[in-house]
Amino acid sequence: MKSKKNRFWLFIFSLCPGAGHMYMGFMRMGLSFMLGFMLMIAVMSITGLDVLVVFPITLYIYSFFHANNIGSLDNEHFAALDDEYLFGFGDMERIRFRLDRKNRNLAAVVLIVLGIYMLWNVGFGMLRDYMGWDNPVIRAIYYTMRDEVPRIVIAIAIIWFGVSLLRGKKEDSVEPKAIQEQEEPVKWTGQVEQIEKKEEQGEA
Repeated sequence: MKSKKNRFWLFIFSLCPGAGHMYMGFMRMGLSFMLGFMLMIAVMSITGLDVLVVFPITLYIYSFFHANNIGSLDNEHFAALDDEYLFGFGDMERIRFRLDRKNRNLAAVVLIVLGIYMLWNVGFGMLRDYMGWDNPVIRAIYYTMRDEVPRIVIAIAIIWFGVSLLRGKKEDSVEPKAIQEQEEPVKWTGQVEQIEKKEEQGEA
């Protein structure tokens, strides 16, 4: 049963993602936040991509304020709040992945990049252990891959996104013209029919 609790203990429990929601009786919400946070940590640790830390941190902060905001609601709004799963966890059994061509290509690129980066981390770690960290070549390769390559990848992604937006605008501008060209013959045939009817009426 959901119920408003002591604000101090709510603050303490909300320091753990999802625990504050569970403390108030929102078990499904709490489970969603807790699973989401742990899954993000697991993905970050498995892939070795430190940049992904921004996602669990964001979810942690959101969960904290979300729980305390619910605790500050008045009794009427608190009672009207439904306990439901978030982030699609409630529909896991009914989810069907339907990806169009663009989404499949994007997902494929993301998976390939993650796989290459994971292989790089493993391979470079073995090479570093073999040649030693004091080797200037190893250090140069490491800092290049850490600092320069991610910037290049992000720059290419930004350029690709901008080009995609330009193509989308061009396609949007071409479609109305095509529609107008298709409608014009219809209007013209309609005008011809009206003229023929007037001539027939005049002859009668």
